[in-house]
Amino acid sequence: MLQGTFETLPLAEVLGLLARAHKRGALLLEAGAASGVIFVDDGRCRATESRDLRGPVEHAPELLVRLVDLCFAVARQDDGSFKFAADEAPEWECSEPVDLDVAIDELEHLLLEWRDIQEVIPSLEARVKLSEQLGIDELRVGRDRWRLLVAIDGGRSVRDLVQRTTRPILEVCHELVELLDAQAITISETVTASAPPPQQQQQASGPTRRSGKASSVPRKKDDAALLQLEQPYGPGVEAPHPGPGAVVADPDAPVNAKGEFLRVFSALRDS
Repeated sequence: MLQGTFETLPLAEVLGLLARAHKRGALLLEAGAASGVIFVDDGRCRATESRDLRGPVEHAPELLVRLVDLCFAVARQDDGSFKFAADEAPEWECSEPVDLDVAIDELEHLLLEWRDIQEVIPSLEARVKLSEQLGIDELRVGRDRWRLLVAIDGGRSVRDLVQRTTRPILEVCHELVELLDAQAITISETVTASAPPPQQQQQASGPTRRSGKASSVPRKKDDAALLQLEQPYGPGVEAPHPGPGAVVADPDAPVNAKGEFLRVFSALRDS
């Protein structure tokens, strides 16, 4: 079985190996939100399905589009893995298979275009907003561009616009780049929520001890507490764990760990 990660073997090289080996089987792809399976036989793709696109296709051009879309979605992720299961057969096969070499050429072309687009659009999660003033005298608006413009509400990301317009990612991105050049829109990175202040984090993590006094809030002794891993123990170690076999009368009472360890050690030495 052939398997690995795209860090060690890029997707295009994996497809090239399968094209030259003339194997029959299923190539399983997993990369972030993108996943799918490509069924190959004798160096050609017979069927492919992704998380979003399932069911049979009848003609080679349609199969090629689906195959390239899946590979492009996987190749855009930061990491991922693949696994080839030999002799696995699909539930359906296209009557017009597609050469894997053709898909590889299309994929490499798309990735080159994607690198250029990323210099302007940092990620698919970037937010798009209409500008208050146009930077040119006039802007040509056709049917597809109008559908894209009305979908821009200031809160949707590039990914949202792709899904809403049901157009290929590269088409939408090229359109957004043209609108950016015309200063018709602005694109900004998403802002992640800031971490809560330390006081709020302390409150969220549960009751704490203050001034050496036990909290008045009763603790719940659940299974997780009983299965807590042992901490290092021994004479002079500052740790709440009294060591195996020790008995503590009140688990909620504060423990002077160092003094307790020294007392036990002295008793053992004198005995």
